[in-house]
Amino acid sequence: MTPVRFFLAVCAFFLSVASVHAQPASRPRKIIVIDGRFFHEMPVATDKITKMHLLTTPSGASAVGFELSEPLPDAALQYAVPAGQIPEGASLLAQYDEAKAQGRGTSLSFARKPLLEAGSRFPDFSATDIDGRTWTGADVAGKVMVLNLWFTGCGPCRAEMPELSRWKDEMPDVMFFSSTYEDAGRARPVLEKQGFNWIALVGDTQFREFVGPNGYPLTVVVDKEGIVAQVEYGTSPVQRAALKETIRSLR
Repeated sequence: MTPVRFFLAVCAFFLSVASVHAQPASRPRKIIVIDGRFFHEMPVATDKITKMHLLTTPSGASAVGFELSEPLPDAALQYAVPAGQIPEGASLLAQYDEAKAQGRGTSLSFARKPLLEAGSRFPDFSATDIDGRTWTGADVAGKVMVLNLWFTGCGPCRAEMPELSRWKDEMPDVMFFSSTYEDAGRARPVLEKQGFNWIALVGDTQFREFVGPNGYPLTVVVDKEGIVAQVEYGTSPVQRAALKETIRSLR
């Protein structure tokens, strides 16, 4: 496979995995192999990925295998799918192990350079929500704030919205904001379809500067003193669990 075609395959895979939660139940879910375990969603941040393997059996079962820069944390193992639930799982695992042993695969780098650091003071801001209200730093003074940056074409952003909405239900004292650079007309259908209940900021020009080349979604947790407590680029079960724990600890 040429480098260009392999790159396109990588892009197609991530787009399809990103939209897995929006697929009808009859559609097959994508399969990820890491360290001999199966997942339906990348369990950890993508900046841990060092190499990728495209796996296919003669009868058409397929998966994508990843090698990571460090072993899977224990927190990720709870999201593993039993091998017995994966069609031709044994064959896919054998291919994965052989590819690793022979040093095959394509090296990848998703290294990130955060533009907002934990421990720094969150800047003052002025932003407008989808109903036209203006929000500023004064509105969140003395409160825990969580900011989730997204856009309508971001599959992982859309996929995590239902889970994030439950956080607001569980922690109503926290100021939860979502923010997109897109206008209300473009954002509203997605927000309504996903039932995303965070305060929806639109037409953003300030917060998007925190994303840079690191990609969406971006979630930021700010404590009651206005200090950034956690910054997460991308989304995965382990990242979301860590964010939720941080928010709870700051309340």
